Amino acid sequence: MGKPQIVRELMENLDKVNEIFGELEPIFKFLRLKVVNLEEGHAVMEMPYHRDATRTGDILHGGAIMTVMDYTGGLTVMTVNDGNDQVTQELKINFLEPMREGPFRSEGRIVRKGRTAVVVDLEFRDATGKLGAKGLGTWYILRKNSK
Repeated sequence: MGKPQIVRELMENLDKVNEIFGELEPIFKFLRLKVVNLEEGHAVMEMPYHRDATRTGDILHGGAIMTVMDYTGGLTVMTVNDGNDQVTQELKINFLEPMREGPFRSEGRIVRKGRTAVVVDLEFRDATGKLGAKGLGTWYILRKNSK
């Protein structure tokens, strides 16, 4: 059973989802990510502020923000993925404000689901609700007969 199937089956058991991702995904664990809301077509993740994810000036590193948004978008797609797996096909992020105040919150919502591609709208905010990054991503659905 692939991760999309596991996520769909466990959407109401966030502790189990977090446990599975913590075991299978080293970067998820390194960033201290936590899934806080999961429903069909929607996902929310949080990340605490920690120096391991910052750059000079104690600002959250753009690569960390993009990684969190990639996870959020991927998780959002897993809630509707009727294939075997998925990969990020394209992810565009606009960094709008420096992020310093955690915990940070990343939210994804399905814009459109097709047979082979799913488009997700993404937002990344700090603890005050300030919008730090806005993104749009496309995930490609893998099916058994895909090459």
